[in-house]
Amino acid sequence: MAKSWGLDALSDTKSKANSFSSTFAARFLPPFPFLVTPHNLQPDPKRWVAFAVILSATLLGVLDFLIVNLALPSIKTTIGATDAQVQLVVALYGLSFAVCLITGGRLGDLYGRRRIFQIGMAGFTLASALCGFAQTPNQLIAFRVVQGAFAALMSPQVLATIQVTFQGIERDIATSYVGVTVGIGSFLGNVLGGWMVSANLFGLEWRPIFFVNVPIGIVALVLSVYFVRESKAQTAQKLDVAGALLSGLGLFALIFPIAEGRERGWPLWCFALLAAAVGIGIYFLGFEKKLTARGGSPLVALDLFENKAYARGLGSILLLFCGLSSFSFVLGQFLQNGLKMSPEHAGWIFGSLSISFLISSLSAPKFIARFGPRLLLTGLSVLQCGQIVIIAVALIWRGQFNGFWLMPVLFVYGLGQGLAVPQVIRQTMNTVSHQNAGAGSGVLSTVQQIAFSLGVSVIGGVFLGVADAQKTPDSFARGLAAAFGINFVLVLVARVLVAKNIESNAQTTPQNAAQIVMEA
Repeated sequence: MAKSWGLDALSDTKSKANSFSSTFAARFLPPFPFLVTPHNLQPDPKRWVAFAVILSATLLGVLDFLIVNLALPSIKTTIGATDAQVQLVVALYGLSFAVCLITGGRLGDLYGRRRIFQIGMAGFTLASALCGFAQTPNQLIAFRVVQGAFAALMSPQVLATIQVTFQGIERDIATSYVGVTVGIGSFLGNVLGGWMVSANLFGLEWRPIFFVNVPIGIVALVLSVYFVRESKAQTAQKLDVAGALLSGLGLFALIFPIAEGRERGWPLWCFALLAAAVGIGIYFLGFEKKLTARGGSPLVALDLFENKAYARGLGSILLLFCGLSSFSFVLGQFLQNGLKMSPEHAGWIFGSLSISFLISSLSAPKFIARFGPRLLLTGLSVLQCGQIVIIAVALIWRGQFNGFWLMPVLFVYGLGQGLAVPQVIRQTMNTVSHQNAGAGSGVLSTVQQIAFSLGVSVIGGVFLGVADAQKTPDSFARGLAAAFGINFVLVLVARVLVAKNIESNAQTTPQNAAQIVMEA
């Protein structure tokens, strides 16, 4: 409602003052991302086609993550990988991706978002082909590290492109399409991925799961040449190489022990690395502050974190994605190991959530435009209702029920998830200036990856601790209830942060719009 009020006020001002000049617009409009700035009075007519091309980065990321997880047993048997090597196929890809995200976003700011997207897509496509041709576990692990690094170049350009290309309701719609893409990727990854592995296409076993990325990547590269307009920060200087190395080292020291600690029994070196991560993080912040004071171009603009709304948004995303990652891990373990369901049947159960997530995220901008941003809180409440029902089912029926009973519950859970999560990301990115769109996107994506590692390790660890005590269906059900109980609390805290941002935006938006009217 506040956004609509601001636009109406500006429209009335124009009708009353024909002398409204570009000088005035340049002076007053830039701080308000929901208004049209002089730079965007003539938007790119091909912007939606261009955005569809950029969304291929999101689609490939979701597909690759889910399909590879389903193919791990086949990979283990066909190339003779050990359990540790199979874990590294997933863990080192995620680590490489997370370590390079902030740098990837900043490179887009400095050298052009289309250029960095194209470099990332080309490298990801080539690395996917190399993964498909890998003959040994070590080759596959090495190519997965390369694949993750190039994925980190292309992925931050999605949110950055939304921030610099779209305004107002178009930005909300574009963000919803990210959610739709995640929903489509999730459904295809769970259903199509399981079929591809089981079908043994052309006798290639698991290899088609990587080869499928190649034609998608080639088409995206060709289309990006013709449809995607270049954009970059107006005052870009050069890459902060020392900052990039420090952030990469610090993130490695943080994420690697979190990702691997549970499987390895939390040895002493895990805690040593976590302590080192804290020290590196403190030194990194001091380095960036001094670089800014000297007039340099820091990897991360520290005013991002001085923005309380952005900081609250990051906090809510950290909490929500801790729950999302542990949800997939815990429920997958419960269905397959607790209820002894096949991967194909488990995939169909997850499919009900993917479909409702797709429907809800696509409808979210329309509903929010009609009922206001507080509908995000409704989405989180619906999500929590789903959590409560799953906890109740696990405690009442324990491990003695059909897993397909969860499909309607997960459908409702997905509705809340699709209504809230993409819009929380949009709400957070709306607090970032165009100048720092890439860096802001990179930081946000990095927080998501940290949350994924924390969720699986900590909440997943709680689940396994309860489930493995007796390794019976009932113990798995108790573990499921414990994990979802923790997730309920995390969503509750995230809800408070989201509500605070909505309240803050409601207070500042009308004041800013009123100031425009008075000055005009």
